[in-house]
Amino acid sequence: MGGSALAGWLILACDPNLPLTLHRDYCLPFKSESDQAGTLVIISSFSGNTEETLDAYRTAKEAKRPLIVVTSGGELLSRARRDVVPYVVIPDAKIQPRLAVGYFLRALALITSAEAISQELVSVDGHLDPTATETEARAIAHRLAGRIPLIYSSNRYGAVGYFWKIMMNETAKLPAFANVLPEQNHNELASFGGQSITSFSIIALTSPDDHPRVSRRFTLLGNILSSSGVTVETILLAGASPTERVIRAIFLACFVALTLAEAREVDPSAVPVIENLKRQLDGK
Repeated sequence: MGGSALAGWLILACDPNLPLTLHRDYCLPFKSESDQAGTLVIISSFSGNTEETLDAYRTAKEAKRPLIVVTSGGELLSRARRDVVPYVVIPDAKIQPRLAVGYFLRALALITSAEAISQELVSVDGHLDPTATETEARAIAHRLAGRIPLIYSSNRYGAVGYFWKIMMNETAKLPAFANVLPEQNHNELASFGGQSITSFSIIALTSPDDHPRVSRRFTLLGNILSSSGVTVETILLAGASPTERVIRAIFLACFVALTLAEAREVDPSAVPVIENLKRQLDGK
């Protein structure tokens, strides 16, 4: 769930051919006990205390599915040790789960034997420039100020767009929404056909490996929305490989969201509304 699930989606942007299915809910996605009986279930929770994830663990154990756990601790790690289930312990760096995505990505790459992705995750660090990224982020955040972000990407990089969304939600404390092209063109686009709308700002995450027709759609979409008074911020996912594009994009998203949080004078780390909901679910 939340930041602990992001890596599963992001790694598919790096390599769509990985045989990985993302499940963000209670129980398991299998229809019956015999359905995909040999499928490895990767149970992922940064805190190790996420109730949906613990329920999925219970369901998988009862169904006698092969299991591996990825966590920093909590109840999930205790259960894995008790049940002699293989586990990967990621560093408990006292950060929010969304910021632990690098740890989760590396763990998933190793678990799924995606060696090329694993190596790229290590090497890409040398290509990142925090100073230049912060400068770019401040310029983007300035143009986004006072507007609700709508983040659009291609289907392949939908996870990147979603990462931007949750960074806006949790770090900057802003409502934000994500969609993908071409699907956006078949429904959401119609909402811009009325009066001039100035409360939204589009973040268009484009990539050199987008389908040519999707690239064309991004261009036309920008023209149409600009004429409706909507600001359009086009960001090219730069990098020599899909993995590098993903890492650079999430790196930039972190800086943009942090800059917006500073401007809005909100705590970028705390998520009190979410914590309040959890307490109510626990009956506290």
